[in-house]
Amino acid sequence: MPHFNQTYDFPSVLTTAVGSLPHTDPEEAADLVLKSLPGVPHVPQLSRRDPREQMWIQFTENLPCFQVDLENLKYGFHTSGDHLPQIEEFYTHYLAITDGGPADFFAVSPEYGQGIHTFLERLRQEARPRPFVKVQVTGPLSFALSVADETGRPIFYHPMFRDVAVKGMGLKAIWLLEQFQPFAEQVIVFFDEPSLAAYGSSAFLGVSREDVLASLDEVTSMVTARGGIPGVHCCGNTDWGLLMETTTRIVNFDAVDYAETVAIYAQDVSRFLERGGVLAWGAVSNTESIRTEALADVVRRVQSGMALLEARGVDGTALRQTIMITPACGCAGLSVKDTALVYRLLSELDTATVGDIAPR
Repeated sequence: MPHFNQTYDFPSVLTTAVGSLPHTDPEEAADLVLKSLPGVPHVPQLSRRDPREQMWIQFTENLPCFQVDLENLKYGFHTSGDHLPQIEEFYTHYLAITDGGPADFFAVSPEYGQGIHTFLERLRQEARPRPFVKVQVTGPLSFALSVADETGRPIFYHPMFRDVAVKGMGLKAIWLLEQFQPFAEQVIVFFDEPSLAAYGSSAFLGVSREDVLASLDEVTSMVTARGGIPGVHCCGNTDWGLLMETTTRIVNFDAVDYAETVAIYAQDVSRFLERGGVLAWGAVSNTESIRTEALADVVRRVQSGMALLEARGVDGTALRQTIMITPACGCAGLSVKDTALVYRLLSELDTATVGDIAPR
């Protein structure tokens, strides 16, 4: 597999977060992110403010035959009836966008993304672009396996609509890139794939290795083609070797609970790093244990994980080339008060150096 196109250099330490927050006030959420993560601020995702900001709904506007019943919080694809006109419209826009046209048809409206629009306006008010901004989109596999048709069958098992689901997440990523590229030198796009934690189980029945690679490579290539930096976040255990075979540039894993399992895939990690890949260590707790957590605990986790990988033959210099740190997962399940503790630690890490975190 060829090296990643590296027309830019990452700094030695990057600190960001997964995206979801418990806030209902988008201005308060934007304040927290911009104050705590000046190096790589992220778009706030505010599902408590409005259910349309939760990950299975937020990126569905103008997907063919997708319906949302907010009163009963039901959503999904309705595949019966004459769906061809909507399908044809979708692919017409897809072809125009992938040929270089604007992705306005797949915009996320303020109703579905007040966190996005508030954050975008705050960046617009700043005098100069930031070095990095991080956005996030629902991962194509998790979306297709978690969202169902009218019979309750995951849309992944409907070939035509599976393709719509995968391409749809890529098109939403392109729209986000178009919105934020004027305000950042580089935009990082994470595809959130919680369902990959079930890879190999009955929940992935009929999902092949090739399906996983093809779906992720399709959306990451769409991001790369538009000048973005693709990443994949998985908050559980998975086949990390498979994930590192994809064309994603960044792999974000839960280093609080799963650093040892990542070390099992040391050879895959080595190949990933040799190609210019970056490990994003989810080393900050996103549970109530954050109340007793200190910076030293986070540093110790990263150091311990690196030691495990080095003991299995991973080159230490490659590991330290770029260290990215995030929480283990999103913070929507925490209180606003506990989330502030998470971001306080992230803020301390934002000014750290490799020597502070992983000295030789």
